[in-house]
Amino acid sequence: MIILDYRERKIIPLALEIDDVEIYNLPVGDILIPIDKETILIERKSSVDFIESIKNSRLWDQLARIHSAESVLDYKIKKRILLIHDPMLPAVLTARISWASIFGALQEIVYVYNIQVFHTETEHAFLEFLRILIKREIEGRNDGNPNIKWERKINYSMDDQSWKVYILSSIPYVGEKTAKLLLEKFGTIENISKASIQELKKIKGIGEEKAKLIHRLLH
Repeated sequence: MIILDYRERKIIPLALEIDDVEIYNLPVGDILIPIDKETILIERKSSVDFIESIKNSRLWDQLARIHSAESVLDYKIKKRILLIHDPMLPAVLTARISWASIFGALQEIVYVYNIQVFHTETEHAFLEFLRILIKREIEGRNDGNPNIKWERKINYSMDDQSWKVYILSSIPYVGEKTAKLLLEKFGTIENISKASIQELKKIKGIGEEKAKLIHRLLH
């Protein structure tokens, strides 16, 4: 279910493409995405309205109320989002506002008010944003600790040669293939550490900068 403020009736057709819609007179925000007993609160602004609200300072009063609110319609607020809708550049040029003012405002919103900011330029982008947000929230993929996909898993049962390859491939820009070539040429890590930059450069895939790095780290 998606809950819209009554002033957001014009986006009902868009929201209905994703889920059922209910209309309320919301005390804060424009869109609610309820997930169980919690909700994502979204303040939606067109680019023109966003810029005007910066110039007349109305934005900060709205965001202060969103920042301080703990619940809405008996839902505990889980996340707070400012969604800027429509292309930004035409609005900036028309309003004759500096990009410094825009980025200063955006950084204050994120770092001071602790409100996340997203920008969708088209109706299709707006739909995709809502669809993905709801999907990820239901699946719990917007919570928890990062999954470090590049983290190397260590096999502690490796033989000595595999350990040597592992150690050498831990050097920046030296992959497993280059590590094996180094061991084939020099035999041991000790011999590699004694090799000169010119000797290291003879290995396929090792240029001047990489040779200097290996030489520096192993000496």
